[in-house]
Amino acid sequence: MYRLFLLLSVMLVCVASLLVGAAWYMPAVGALILAFLFPVWRRGGFWFAFLAAAMVWGAYAGYLHVITEGRLGDRLAVTFGVPTGWVLVGVTALWGGLTAGLGGLLGASVRVAWRGGKK
Repeated sequence: MYRLFLLLSVMLVCVASLLVGAAWYMPAVGALILAFLFPVWRRGGFWFAFLAAAMVWGAYAGYLHVITEGRLGDRLAVTFGVPTGWVLVGVTALWGGLTAGLGGLLGASVRVAWRGGKK
């Protein structure tokens, strides 16, 4: 049950950080705090935070790609040497997911180290 709360909470943190224009690493800080507070396993702390952030960042990057009719993504794709802007949308989702996932892993690991035990 806590994994669902972690997933939804990290999604909310990601959306809030996009709305206020926070730095790119703020979902990782939010995932760190939330994984510390919720009693999830370290593996679950990583994967559920990864999934939540990848969905939000991917949806937002896809929205920006569609709203600009692909112009922004395709120009950046040429700069980075990838075939299309949609590949860049996938890379953005992966990067956001890894950032928040590593924050969630760190939060769960710190909780385990601090409180002791296997969970």
